[in-house]
Amino acid sequence: MAQPNRLPADAPHGFGGAELDRSKPVSFRLDGRPVEGFAGDTVLTAALASGIDTAGTRDGQPIALDERSAPLVAPRANPKAVMPMDRVPALNGLDLIVVGSQRDKLGLFGRLFGGASASPHALGLRLDDLPPAPWLGARPDVTLEADTLVIGGGVAGLSAAQSAPGKTILVERRNWLGGDARYFGTIGDEEAPDAAIARLSKGLAAEILLRTEIFALSGTTALAHQVLVEGNVLSTRNVAITARRVVLATGAFERLPLFAGNRSPGVVGAVAAFDRADRHGVWLGKRTLISTPGASGYRLALLAKDAGIAVQRIADTRLGPNSRFIDFCKASGVSFTTGLVPRSATPLAKGQSGLSVDFAVAIDEIRQETGVTETDQFVAAGGWQPELSLWLMAGGRSAWVGDRLEAVGALPGIALAGAAAGYRGLTAAIDSGRAAATGKAVAISDPTIDAIYESPDGPTPMAPPGDAHRTFLDHGASCVLRAAHAEQFSHPQALTLGDVVAAVQTGAIPPALAGQAASERVLTAGDIVDSGWKVTVPAASTEPPAYLTGRFGAKPQLCVVTSADARYFERGCLVFASSSITDPAQAIGAIVGPAPGGGIGGVALIEREASKGETRLFVRDSGGAVPIERIEKVKA
Repeated sequence: MAQPNRLPADAPHGFGGAELDRSKPVSFRLDGRPVEGFAGDTVLTAALASGIDTAGTRDGQPIALDERSAPLVAPRANPKAVMPMDRVPALNGLDLIVVGSQRDKLGLFGRLFGGASASPHALGLRLDDLPPAPWLGARPDVTLEADTLVIGGGVAGLSAAQSAPGKTILVERRNWLGGDARYFGTIGDEEAPDAAIARLSKGLAAEILLRTEIFALSGTTALAHQVLVEGNVLSTRNVAITARRVVLATGAFERLPLFAGNRSPGVVGAVAAFDRADRHGVWLGKRTLISTPGASGYRLALLAKDAGIAVQRIADTRLGPNSRFIDFCKASGVSFTTGLVPRSATPLAKGQSGLSVDFAVAIDEIRQETGVTETDQFVAAGGWQPELSLWLMAGGRSAWVGDRLEAVGALPGIALAGAAAGYRGLTAAIDSGRAAATGKAVAISDPTIDAIYESPDGPTPMAPPGDAHRTFLDHGASCVLRAAHAEQFSHPQALTLGDVVAAVQTGAIPPALAGQAASERVLTAGDIVDSGWKVTVPAASTEPPAYLTGRFGAKPQLCVVTSADARYFERGCLVFASSSITDPAQAIGAIVGPAPGGGIGGVALIEREASKGETRLFVRDSGGAVPIERIEKVKA
């Protein structure tokens, strides 16, 4: 079977795929269809290389197959061993089911006799009703202990693991170490990323857990899901890790630019496009169009052009930018324009692969459409947000600074390092990792190139408000859509961190409330399920979570609340005095835990005056404002 999206092995700049062993081809089945790849591929990259670029649909719209929302798969012989495609190595002879696909829903008959999805490019998922990851509520299979737990295997995490005293465990979600350092390159005379990664990895004494994702953090105890490979057999386990000190070297994620069709098949972020090519030799199609708010987009264009990709144009969102990479593009014949933001990306007619992309001129208040360009892959670069989800889950605070959320304050036994701590340069990331692991003060210098030579990055691109149709706020599984007007933002019960920062950019959440909204809304099922290893907020506790201290008055009341429609309220849902109120700043309470004994409703922290008597209040979740039927105070 052909691999139409595979770059040649000898592609310049390493774009043939550093992880691949092309002398060892592999073949496996994915929902009944044959997929080919090489040793070193993941199931996701082999699928992309083979031409599968669509995960499924959401509200009837096709959604791209990508790393940030990788679908779940399981071996047909062991359907309980569920794991995300991007963490599963491509092994010869695998027979995998795509969890939640139409074939999977047919049950045993479909698994034994069902064929491949009707479209050769799509997995056939309906993203409207996918089941949650089953490991989020599972008990740990094993408990590990360490002096230091380092979360993230980029250069900051490697530096921390190398410097940490005592027994150290390093956890990395991907199958390689080094993070995204190769994408960002160096500033001035910094050490080259490859050299830094090799130096920090050499003689590393830490226990390294690859293909492992930390999904819950309480104090200095973490819960992780790990994909295991023994011979040619896949399995999974839940791992509880207890440590005296935790270093969060979780990096930063690339924001999703806001334009119609921003999650269409063929749309990809700049760092994802780079990693696919650099690690696995994957590039969708032969033509590419690039939108960028910074210089890194030009560098990516040059690398792609050298690898044989036809770079049609670079659209820079800034006006009159300066960069050495712009000069390189001029010398290489790569055309570019400035002052344009993406307006829409629309899949071509049925039976055709590729996209139709158009832009809008964004100069002050002038908005003008430009021509339409057809392309195979649209690389849409965004701004950067420190990955603070685990920090927030552990009770850390954040505040809006410039164009992003940054961590503020401190947590006992937990330290941030690298991009998660706000550092941008490679040297600063390495130094901050050492400081976080040892607890010793280290002078950290994080220089930037003078704006005369390198224009600062612009904000994450955002199309005009009237173009909000089919615009998602983030890559994640929440699939929250941008509203045409900020006041229409529905405030669902759980948001990703990317959703929150995008909502601030669109005006749906005021910057001053961004940190508060993130603390109340950014959570996963691992936060709220009593899996036997921890209880985040005990129902009988009279102590509110630290991040809600003072939020609902000096002496708020814990109450058990229920609803007439027998609904279970998730942690983070807000309580309002009226069904017409949607502004989080006017909330008078919040759901902080499940109801005792697994009952309906939940435990809420409510302003003391509002909790008196049988006051009629409302809990707002994804289904709207739900009237509370009864309020029962939790006794101290």
